[in-house]
Amino acid sequence: MNTAYRDKEEQQDIYNRRIKAYKNEGMTDKAAIEKTNSEVQKPGYSEHETGLAIDFSNPSNPEDNEPMWEWLNANSYKYGFILRYPKDKIDITKVSNEEWHYRYVGKDIAKEMKNTGECLEEYINRVL
Repeated sequence: MNTAYRDKEEQQDIYNRRIKAYKNEGMTDKAAIEKTNSEVQKPGYSEHETGLAIDFSNPSNPEDNEPMWEWLNANSYKYGFILRYPKDKIDITKVSNEEWHYRYVGKDIAKEMKNTGECLEEYINRVL
């Protein structure tokens, strides 16, 4: 596990650093903000602020990430977690693929979502 709970101030710092990095690459303010918004949740909107999200990665040994993410994708539902932003659902979630970002939804819902192949937005739209 790399990251779990973070407060609004920490999320703001992450958000600001990403914008600054894109601007340093030569992007306009508007382009940097738009790109950041597709990759980083705005402060006050991050699932990490709820305590329900976990990022799994191994920064000190990145080659271990792929097998870990494959295992998580196949098994996380058994523990109540879902892959929050799947690469085949970007058009629905409006967030870039984050193979490391998991959210707790409970075992029953996670199992149902695994069986239907739904992302959280699809599940919510179906059950509400």
